[in-house]
Amino acid sequence: MTYLTCCHNHPFQRLKDQEQCNQLVLDLAKDMACTLGYIEDVKQFARLAQLKQAIIDVTPLMEDTTNFIVELTYDRGGS
Repeated sequence: MTYLTCCHNHPFQRLKDQEQCNQLVLDLAKDMACTLGYIEDVKQFARLAQLKQAIIDVTPLMEDTTNFIVELTYDRGGS
């Protein structure tokens, strides 16, 4: 009986872990979408050269991260 329980729990645990990971990725994507909105708002009113440069520097990082999340989600079958 212990062997059967072990064999059945392992795949279940793996699926549960994968679902948790998928949810974290989706949460990250949602948070990033909010952050991008804030960046666009700040960009419209930025006057300090340092702030303008920070926005220029962060934009490619956000785009790369967004692309990574999209690819990761797509590779996992959209789960």
